Amino acid sequence: MYLPVILTLILSFVTNLTICNERPVIGILTQEVYWSYLNHLKPYNNSYIAASYVKAIEASGGRVVPVFTNRTTEYYMDVVNKVNGILVPGGGCAFNISFGISQSTNEVFHIAKRVNDGGDHFPILGICLGFELLLIASIGGKNPLTCCNSNNVNLPLNLIPTMEEKSMLFKTMPKDIRNILLTEPVTANHHKNCITKKNFTSMELDNFWNPITLNKDENNLTFISTVEAKNYPFVGLQFHPEKNAYEWERNDPHSWSAVYSARYFCDWFVNECRKNNHEYINQSMLENELIYNYPTTYVAKLNSSFEQVYFFNE
Repeated sequence: MYLPVILTLILSFVTNLTICNERPVIGILTQEVYWSYLNHLKPYNNSYIAASYVKAIEASGGRVVPVFTNRTTEYYMDVVNKVNGILVPGGGCAFNISFGISQSTNEVFHIAKRVNDGGDHFPILGICLGFELLLIASIGGKNPLTCCNSNNVNLPLNLIPTMEEKSMLFKTMPKDIRNILLTEPVTANHHKNCITKKNFTSMELDNFWNPITLNKDENNLTFISTVEAKNYPFVGLQFHPEKNAYEWERNDPHSWSAVYSARYFCDWFVNECRKNNHEYINQSMLENELIYNYPTTYVAKLNSSFEQVYFFNE
């Protein structure tokens, strides 16, 4: 008489199992060389990844492959099938979805949506520029951004109270990290574009995204600093968690609490990447594409905002 109950319990357990991929590989999008001093340093290379993003992913237990710009849809489909998540980094670019990192973000965004719609779990994390590009991709290439003044400023986050229980990031966040993020100026902001609440609504971004945190710029303009997709494991951060531990040339926070709390975001993201079993066909293919095949270049001495970058001749 207990057999149906036992079978029901077993079925419930099996269907709720979460894939735990202990060897996650994360793709980081390259971007066009936007700053003249980098172009002068490596004139034969036309794209780069700041090494701080690679270090942040590695510190959370992931490996990195570069994902190049200006490729075909088939290329990005192949990438998504092989890696376990995509990080869209900060930087600078023209907001044109037909070229550069704007184009690759747009491609990856729509491919990842289809993959998730098919029942898979494929996360994307966008940081600063990446945050902005994800918003643009979600509304067909339209630009919802407003000029603002939040460059080289450290801020605490202002959590929207009604969003905490809905938030992928905050509903499971340890209390000590939550307290640091909401009370101490530990998020590094380096952006001259913002998404305001007004534009967020008028451009219908609220159909796809939930606003999670707010901040104010130097001119008291309120902007949205964290977004999460309503039905997808996509997160955008207007601030830079990778800078707290790995970048030294600006006014970024380097206290214990700043470094400790910043780690949460990449830890969370890499753990989300463990929830699918995408993989390379063989080990040699993975080894040939890992970031370890490329050298870093020390650029901080050129008054760069980065310590090190990877250059690519695409």
